[in-house]
Amino acid sequence: MWAIKGRIVPMASDASVAADEKAAFAGKVWIGDDGRVAAVTRARRKDPPGSENALVVDVGTSLVLPGFVDLHNHLAYNTLPLWSEPGRPAPYAHHNSWPGAKSYAGEVTWPAYALITAAPAELLAYVETKAIVGGTTTIQGSPPKNRPRDGWLVRNLEDETFGTGNANLVYASVLTAKPAQLAARANSMRAGSLFVYHCAEGKPGTIVAREFEAAQRAGCLQNRFVAVHATAVPKEGFAAWGGQGAAPGAIAWSPFSNLWLYGETTDVPAALANGIAVCLGSDWAPSGTKHVLGEAKVARLASKAFGWNLADADIVRMMTSVPGDVLARAWPCQVGRLQPRAVADVVVIGAKAGAEPFGTVVDATERDVELVVVDGRPRYGTKALMKAAGAKPTTTVRVAGEQRALALTQPDDPAAVLKWGDVVDRLNEVRKHPKREIENAQATLAAWAGRLDADDAPLRLALDMPTGASPVGGLPKDLDDVTVPPLETLAHDRAWLDAVSGGGFHGGLLDDLARWYP
Repeated sequence: MWAIKGRIVPMASDASVAADEKAAFAGKVWIGDDGRVAAVTRARRKDPPGSENALVVDVGTSLVLPGFVDLHNHLAYNTLPLWSEPGRPAPYAHHNSWPGAKSYAGEVTWPAYALITAAPAELLAYVETKAIVGGTTTIQGSPPKNRPRDGWLVRNLEDETFGTGNANLVYASVLTAKPAQLAARANSMRAGSLFVYHCAEGKPGTIVAREFEAAQRAGCLQNRFVAVHATAVPKEGFAAWGGQGAAPGAIAWSPFSNLWLYGETTDVPAALANGIAVCLGSDWAPSGTKHVLGEAKVARLASKAFGWNLADADIVRMMTSVPGDVLARAWPCQVGRLQPRAVADVVVIGAKAGAEPFGTVVDATERDVELVVVDGRPRYGTKALMKAAGAKPTTTVRVAGEQRALALTQPDDPAAVLKWGDVVDRLNEVRKHPKREIENAQATLAAWAGRLDADDAPLRLALDMPTGASPVGGLPKDLDDVTVPPLETLAHDRAWLDAVSGGGFHGGLLDDLARWYP
């Protein structure tokens, strides 16, 4: 057992911890050897039995919260820069519109495919690191693999089994499903699985609204249904969903991506008014923030611009307790809350004494993320806190101009460190020689004579397409046409902010992100 001592913001539903989800108090979060929260104690209360000789990591006045949940992403693309079609005069209609843009394949699909083919392990290491530097501990949208594994650094929503061996706790689809497929997923949800489904992504009144209607006809509007985007769903659609029961389900809201591509976003007040849970997701690098902590700022900007009056506490709930409760409808344990028996996924955010907690979290940047714990183990943070927590082995990564320690291990040896420089070097080698490295990887795979799901098989990833039509991405006939851009930085920086102000269809709303990233 060990503990983190600081200002605890538990987001708890357990009355033994706090009577109010907005509670914040000086205390300790006790983490058991099983990776679960053993107890949460206040400063003047006794420590739990058996903790007399436990390690206590003191983070001072910093905030200690549940790790952030990113309920929608496409990780395989997260080395890429923001994308917009040059000269495009008007927003896109829906998710089947922009993949046909002239520059899309060359700037998005082909470079992403090159990296998943030639450097799959290094790609996963890079994009999970990009998530964890923003405090993410659980994420949706890891690329399908021939050897599924739970996350390297963060918890991968589709792969997580919590030791049950049940790989069907969560289903996900970026494709527009046919009626029979939707009916099958409706039955899966009735049997206990969660279904995360790209649904009605586009402008209201466009053809993609039919996707939600089809899901409704198939019986999918249940409490284990997570509709990704749902931007084209009208108020009456949310009302119909809300009428299905006391806990009708959830929406994964990605406001940056919606505004970037379509110039508008999900009707969040209509969803909330009908009891539908709203959770944040950062979507992907070509049209999203770098991680869900960045997306929280867009949620605040959107709320102010549209007069929604979302409180900062509401926004923090959208990436902690709300998605945690949604996942608990399928998972055998709780994430997103710090309370006994919940999974010990924790983030520490730097804060001054007496700072209002929820506004501080929304305002936080990568520099403020001081420690991230996943499954009870310190995975990322300042060198001082990682050392104090006993993290090993670690490598050093530079984030927003500061040195951080990262518990990154070799893919096949959890006791051996994988150096961050080696990850970057390998990805850059593919960048410099994409044709050669793709062909070498293809030859290695062709020479493999065993089962692809064997533990020693070459790692193979699939590139999901964030569109309703195409199943997977591909490469051009001539590999000389593949150009891989420089790796996108881990933190929101000036180059990224300049791209925000120069692209997309947000009408300048997203330019205000610069206030957080000077």
